[in-house]
Amino acid sequence: MLIRDIRDALVIREQGIFLLTDPSGNVPPDNPSGFGLYHLDTRYLSVYDFSFADVRPVVLLSTAELGFSEEQVLTNPTMPCLESRILPRGSIEARRQRVVGDVLEETLRVTNYNVFPIEIDVVYTLDADFADIFEIRGSEREKRGQILPSRVEDGTMVFAYDGLDDRRRETRVSFSQPPFSIKEGQVTFRLSLGHRESATIRLLVATDKRPKASRRAERLVTMCSRYRRWMESGAQVITSNEFFNAVLERSFTDLRMLWNRTRDGSSYLAAGTPWYDTFFGRDSAIVAMQTLAYKPEIARHSLRMLARYQGDKIDAWRDEEPGKILHEWRQNEMTATGELPFCPYYGSVDSTPLFLLLAGEYYAWTADLKLLRELEPNLRAALHWIDALADIDGDGYIEYEARSAAGLVNQGWKDSPEAIINADGTLAKPPIALVEVQGYVYAAKKKLAPIFAALGDQELAERLSREATQLRQRFNRDFWLEDSGFLALALDGENHKVASITSNPGQALWTGIVRQRLAESIVDVLMRNDMFSGWGIRTLSAASNRFNPLGYHLGTVWPHDNSLAAMGFKKYRFEDELNEVATALFDAARSFSLYRLPELYAGSARSIQYTPVPYPVACRPQAWAAGSFPLILQAILGLAPNAPEGELLIVRPRLPYWLDSVQVRNLQVGQGSADLLFSRRGVRTRLEVLAVRGRLRVSVVPAWPL
Repeated sequence: MLIRDIRDALVIREQGIFLLTDPSGNVPPDNPSGFGLYHLDTRYLSVYDFSFADVRPVVLLSTAELGFSEEQVLTNPTMPCLESRILPRGSIEARRQRVVGDVLEETLRVTNYNVFPIEIDVVYTLDADFADIFEIRGSEREKRGQILPSRVEDGTMVFAYDGLDDRRRETRVSFSQPPFSIKEGQVTFRLSLGHRESATIRLLVATDKRPKASRRAERLVTMCSRYRRWMESGAQVITSNEFFNAVLERSFTDLRMLWNRTRDGSSYLAAGTPWYDTFFGRDSAIVAMQTLAYKPEIARHSLRMLARYQGDKIDAWRDEEPGKILHEWRQNEMTATGELPFCPYYGSVDSTPLFLLLAGEYYAWTADLKLLRELEPNLRAALHWIDALADIDGDGYIEYEARSAAGLVNQGWKDSPEAIINADGTLAKPPIALVEVQGYVYAAKKKLAPIFAALGDQELAERLSREATQLRQRFNRDFWLEDSGFLALALDGENHKVASITSNPGQALWTGIVRQRLAESIVDVLMRNDMFSGWGIRTLSAASNRFNPLGYHLGTVWPHDNSLAAMGFKKYRFEDELNEVATALFDAARSFSLYRLPELYAGSARSIQYTPVPYPVACRPQAWAAGSFPLILQAILGLAPNAPEGELLIVRPRLPYWLDSVQVRNLQVGQGSADLLFSRRGVRTRLEVLAVRGRLRVSVVPAWPL
């Protein structure tokens, strides 16, 4: 099955369980959109449909705004009831409330507003196909396990599947009261209701376990409390723009939606729901850096998880090598049986330098040498991979070439098969050295030098600084395109420049590897009409013969990519362009449901309709999309940490026209914290330091410490 469209889908999620429904809150039979209840990359309910007997209800309200709960308010069309009486439209209310926690719990409350008593049937249609997420995304399988006949066991409806991985998966649906009938997947409740009388039905849906005895109200209170603690932890931001406050709140709410805790107490962010609802190396590192100013615990947990799954052997099937950081980790049947190599899979050229860069950025914000001492063997192993194994052709740059037959052909963040193209539209030949990845290596080595000095290895610290400087010199020579005044997308297997005009050099600016004299031309190219759509920077120039505004990496706009470029603009003193990108993404967020930035959207030019074109199957929520505005705001405010020296640098803050003031409370830098107020008067932004606590000084400086 090929997924067609999830633009209007509702999603709720908690701890790896998520429900994806149509806009009415249902999972109808044979839907082409992959709707269902999922756990560990497996669909545990493939049908979850509600109706008044054979009559479809009218949807008055359908929302999943809270992230962990959704609600539908339904009514009846004109229809007969069991007494052969005709019920007028809008005379019955059915209110569905669902909460996902350790299980999915639904409470249905049906109220009769007719002036006479009625008897009606409400029906749930349920089924479970236990499809693997990769099947749903289009992978063909030669063989599947066995779906067992559904059964009723002590009032609980049980669906079961014996997988090829010798594991039985079960979905257990229990009810608060015995149904009137259960037949062929249809569960009918017959309700007799007097005037203004209500009846309540409760369902519990458990995946592979028996649910706890708590009730929906308890789960709702528990989840509200958890979300409130999450939102109140770390730095708090309040701005003069209520729309932007809502966008920021949605960003942090989405991050909480994607938060997971393992049985051993480890935590991590899933990359995105529904297709990437698991641990990804590249995504985890980038999101942790996007949010370091506000929630450093994301970085702390991410570093430990990335270290935990670091490669330790040569395994071509999984593209694993010693010291290499994973690409993704799956627990689905197709991976467990060896059909796919994702347990974990290491086909990412950039996860390893991003892991190292995250360690450096974490130290700059926290000065947490204790954690870095704990991770020192992992940092050294990752450096060894970069220096000894990642430079395939010995040209001084790290590159990739897929070895696994079932792995990724392209192994940077643009990892679709057609993503890395030459200027004439042909595919670049491996091994491929991507422009932004060299920047990651440069920044990682530069940031790690003071860490190893603090750990007592001065010799390695000096070597890393020297290697970073040498890499920067070579890079600006070898990747520069004189004719276009831009950076090549990559160097191919013959060290030829891949000369497509793409967004990747924006990320190179973020790393600081670009010489200042080249930056102005790069920024100018990125902000031209063929690259800047009005809704953000496209992944590929509209002038390319391979441009497609709906091509996954061939012309779409990715919020996280724009946020990294925006921070790069800040570092090279292009605040006007930074604010233009910030404004484009802010306007886009206001146009999307719940003010939520999706994984990506179309690269179509901005029109008078003031609405970006959605990408049909984009993940929502997506972790690094949710991290985009936190990083952009850090860039706007110019927050540059130096925790080892007990200092917070404020670099040329400049609020955009739609922000009059921004207050940041409890901004943690090392052992100190600060409350700051930024206010705009015309084109000038004024900083007021409201409070400083602990060992910290706040300094206003003219340039970013590259």
